[in-house]
Amino acid sequence: MKGKILGYNAADGTGAISADDGARYRLAQADWRGERPPVAGMAVDFETDAGVAREVYPLAGGGASVLGKVDLRALSESGTRAMEAGGIVSLFRRSLAAPLGLFALIACFLPALDTPADTFSLIGLGDALNGLSASSAAAAEILGGESSGSGGLEIPLLLRFIVPLTALWLLWAAWSRKNERIALFAAGGSAILGAILVFVAKSAALADLPDFVRDQVGSALDIGLGVWVLILIGAAMIAAGAGVIRNPLAEA
Repeated sequence: MKGKILGYNAADGTGAISADDGARYRLAQADWRGERPPVAGMAVDFETDAGVAREVYPLAGGGASVLGKVDLRALSESGTRAMEAGGIVSLFRRSLAAPLGLFALIACFLPALDTPADTFSLIGLGDALNGLSASSAAAAEILGGESSGSGGLEIPLLLRFIVPLTALWLLWAAWSRKNERIALFAAGGSAILGAILVFVAKSAALADLPDFVRDQVGSALDIGLGVWVLILIGAAMIAAGAGVIRNPLAEA
């Protein structure tokens, strides 16, 4: 939808847009996609969401009456500036999508589960479970008992790969300036799901161990930093998608 900016308060980052359909929509800094701050009278193109303007872009020449002149070359090149050094900085300052997506991707490779033998990331969680299952089977064989194994978790544990995939989706949405809200919710939920899978894997591994070593291994089997980072980042993504928090580095 197209319209014009009625007014904009740079102090609190809010304003209003008068649309061509005669309605007015609220404008927030987090939804502004222009290189320059919005000003009254500027023609814009935007999406609507329950009375709120989303993905607001300035139209070329739309601010001529206000600014006196328009740098048409800068406007025409705005779509390619993300590939320049300044564009990269702007990518991480425009919203929380890019920094949160990057942090979630990094968290996938941070320690998620510390076992007595090694440390495993979320991506390597399957190897950790296989190692613990092998130890359980060896202990059961020595004692003449049986090990139930944890093979039933192999398929559910495949869900952990959704975390880096949705993080990459979020980075792509921020890079291409697509609608970030859906990607934020999806990546946030996936990050929290990934953290939950680590707790489930730990419980399953302990339940599979013989009683006489369960307490000993349980005290040595720790949840790693990566899990807590995923929980924190996941909650931040959901809050950002809901508009509860915004990038503190965003230009007013």
